[in-house]
Amino acid sequence: MQEPFIDSQHVIHKYFLPRAYAIAIPLAAGLLLLLFVGMFITYVVLKNQKVTKKSQ
Repeated sequence: MQEPFIDSQHVIHKYFLPRAYAIAIPLAAGLLLLLFVGMFITYVVLKNQKVTKKSQ
């Protein structure tokens, strides 16, 4: 595959991760973010249900 600006054999390429990580890292970060948001929402909803049950 043709690199847009620098030859694929250039020295600077050794300082960057392989292209596969360009997909894997953001995907893993997004999944972790969704997991934590889901856990937070679940925690808040369950805590709200316990408070309303106690007040009744």
